[in-house]
Amino acid sequence: MNLPKISVCIIAKNAESTLKECLESLTCFDEIVLVDNNSTDSTQQIVKEFHKTYKNLKVFESAFIGFGALKNLAISKASNAWIFSIDADEVFDKSALLELATLEWSENLVLLMPRKNLYRKEWIKACGWYPDFVHRIFNKTHTQFNVNLVHESLEITKDTQVVRLKNGLLHYAYNDMETLIAKMQHYSTLWAKQNLHKKHSSMATSIIHGGFKFMRDYCIKKGFLYGYKGFIISLCNGLGAFFKYAKLYEMQCVKSVSLIITTYNQKERLALVLDSVKQLEVLPNEVLVADDGSKEDTKELIESYARDFPCTLKHIWQEDKGFRASAIRNRAVEAANGDYIIMVDGDMVLESHFIKDHLYFAKPKRLLQGSRALLDSVQTRDVLEGGICKVYDYRGFKSRRFGWLSYLLCVTSGIRKDFFKKNDFIKGTRSCNMSFYRQDYLEIGGFNENFIGWGREDSEFVARFLFNGGELRRLKFGGIAYHLWHLENNKEMLESNHQIYLQTIREQKTQWKIEKFF
Repeated sequence: MNLPKISVCIIAKNAESTLKECLESLTCFDEIVLVDNNSTDSTQQIVKEFHKTYKNLKVFESAFIGFGALKNLAISKASNAWIFSIDADEVFDKSALLELATLEWSENLVLLMPRKNLYRKEWIKACGWYPDFVHRIFNKTHTQFNVNLVHESLEITKDTQVVRLKNGLLHYAYNDMETLIAKMQHYSTLWAKQNLHKKHSSMATSIIHGGFKFMRDYCIKKGFLYGYKGFIISLCNGLGAFFKYAKLYEMQCVKSVSLIITTYNQKERLALVLDSVKQLEVLPNEVLVADDGSKEDTKELIESYARDFPCTLKHIWQEDKGFRASAIRNRAVEAANGDYIIMVDGDMVLESHFIKDHLYFAKPKRLLQGSRALLDSVQTRDVLEGGICKVYDYRGFKSRRFGWLSYLLCVTSGIRKDFFKKNDFIKGTRSCNMSFYRQDYLEIGGFNENFIGWGREDSEFVARFLFNGGELRRLKFGGIAYHLWHLENNKEMLESNHQIYLQTIREQKTQWKIEKFF
């Protein structure tokens, strides 16, 4: 036959019911590579028995690292460039060999094979199960699988030549309801983990996806023609879609929040901020005071508040070596336990809905810029003398909370990396009222510690966040903090800091210097 040497690659876990038939259908190929994912049934015994008659069998073991990664692991162990990837619950139809012999084999060739999907040994030609073509034969020098945890697929490029075969595979999809439900639950969990920082979900989204999937597969895809089997398959397909998004929603619900307050020798203002935390409608799980070298009196203040504070209160201090806000913020995040980080400065008195507003709009890959209401020198003096209750005497229209208006402005305020195609500076980005997921922060290495002195460290952080696939949204009329007046910071380092910022924009950096962080 006009066939190149082909290595068959299989990943298996507890496949005792189908593996023997699968292996016996593959003896016409030059080599079989099997990666066992810690099977606990008789899978390994079946493999040993098969090896007695088929010597070109290589067996490896691996923990579960994702379906895509496992398949690529098997491919890496194959001796031949041509790969036939098959699942342990599939059986090769040897009539396809005649088709393979007629092909012109080129390195960029990828073969699609049709599958007959069986439920309780009946071929189901409905419910979205038919027609079903899967990428199975390819050259590993041209492509491989992506590294998805689940629903892995070959990476197809513009020069890939895709050919469909007429004969292919018999797929023992499910033996009964129990296996159908078990796989649905397992795969939906993997999908949710895989998309945790890629998609956004809600219960409404879950219901819509689940309901649509069931109606499509049972009615439009004619599942009703297969009696109870068609109903069960369509129902589980719908439930699978529902649970994917419902589990994603649960995973994306913030489990814990860390509020980081940056300070430097302003204990009176810090006391007001801590007092405002006590009045919050929704409390953070912990508060970390990121102290850029304050004197002993700030430490004593924090210790006095910690005795009866409504949540954990930590003091993260670094030696006073000048303005090093980036470094102390990084130290504070390193010490934080929260999944979600909210940052404010030590002169920002928080409105009672502050945490609640940030969490309402929180989403992976989203950085939120809260509202800053400016108090003048007279108002600030009154607040310092009279306490946080005085803050609310000075609320103008722009500093009031309007839930509906905040929502409208937030959903229409998205800024992404394409902003920098025409601009080099986003106005109003300030770490004095900012929030994001800790995971997104870690992906870009935190704040750039090359910034010394006041200015641009927050803008540069936002730029790298956007270049890493994130977005910036503004919480106008929500997430409000009242900024106590003070003299302007020394800006002698602003120009040199601005050049660091511009370099990040020019090079579209997502990292600043990994080896210096953590």
